[in-house]
Amino acid sequence: MTEASYSGQTELRWTPGSAEERDLVLRELDAIVSSSHFKGSKRYPALLKYVVDAALENRAGDLKERTLGVEVFGRDPNYDTNADPVVRVSAGEVRKRIAQFYHENGIHSLLQIDIPVGSYVPEFHLLEQVADASKAGVERGSWMRNQGSLRKSKILTRTVVSVFAVALFAAGLFAGYFYRRTSTAGSSDINNVWQPLLQSTRPVLIVVGTSRPDLLTLETESTSFIEHMTSPYHHLSVSSAIALAHLSGVLEEQQKGYEIKEAPETSLPDVRSRSLVLVGAMNNMWTMRLMRPLRFHFTYEGRVARIEDAANPQQKAWFIDFSAPYTSITTDYAMVARFHDATTEGPVMVIAGLGPYGTEAASEFVESPEYLTKFANAMPRGWENKNFEVVLKSDVIGSKAGPPVLLATYGW
Repeated sequence: MTEASYSGQTELRWTPGSAEERDLVLRELDAIVSSSHFKGSKRYPALLKYVVDAALENRAGDLKERTLGVEVFGRDPNYDTNADPVVRVSAGEVRKRIAQFYHENGIHSLLQIDIPVGSYVPEFHLLEQVADASKAGVERGSWMRNQGSLRKSKILTRTVVSVFAVALFAAGLFAGYFYRRTSTAGSSDINNVWQPLLQSTRPVLIVVGTSRPDLLTLETESTSFIEHMTSPYHHLSVSSAIALAHLSGVLEEQQKGYEIKEAPETSLPDVRSRSLVLVGAMNNMWTMRLMRPLRFHFTYEGRVARIEDAANPQQKAWFIDFSAPYTSITTDYAMVARFHDATTEGPVMVIAGLGPYGTEAASEFVESPEYLTKFANAMPRGWENKNFEVVLKSDVIGSKAGPPVLLATYGW
């Protein structure tokens, strides 16, 4: 057994060997998937059960993203894992729900099942006090109460982070109200950009990308950009809150109702036959999926995310290396697109950056008469009734998004 430290407490990474020990893991698994955190879903219990069963059957080597996509989620063996990150998104959600389960039920658990970040192979942990209690003959109920306190202490930080994200979200909505009261969003160019999304009698659905809430690390000057962007502080980042503020301001000025959902919790029936706004790219599977057939689209290979131009594949300048230290990122790139999508059977607006700075700049672009006038002047006559894509850049100054700069436009 090896040791792992959590919030100052030591747990033992444990490999069950006997049939009785494997049965103990299966009972813990059953308790988790039977809890309120998993009962309302088919996807998340299925993934957790598959990886735990594989680990107990010594098939951990099979737990790769593509294999899980095929075996658990019924994807084609040749499916595009970048365009359809169902496994990565679901694993992040499973980690979050496991943390919630142990926060509420840790006092009743003899072991803990974890799926570490960056892997799909589950780990099984026993508190060091289990062995000590057995050797010393400690009364079991007393040990259980202590164990529950330790688990709750360990997971409290995650809960605080989630509350902080909700506070940011509320601040974003307040900013949207302030914007509605003070802006000049009645310009004809703003109306022309947004009008197709206002025709439906149903509220506009805003689907916002969220990053993994389960990665809690202390950031340093050498923290990579991907670690910074996927930390709990970016589960709903300040940039996303600002973007939501801009969008809510426009829609409220137009007296149009809207709903907001997180991308991992959004299904195809949710997005079908209604106006859709997608916020974020790398953290929003719907953006990646629906933009894939378009001329300008997002790709993610290795640790490099970029905006590709299908009409000019040699163009490679619009990218971010996510493995670079986040303090070294000086430019982010983004897209604004409006198009009718055959999958959703309705109009779609995409407001997304490679990183959070680009998303924030793109949201500023779609609510600003100044920027949209420049865009309208760059488009051919009749663009109001066409699909379009816009490529933008934003200089990052002191970890703040600079104003959007128009790089390319395309209409069809």
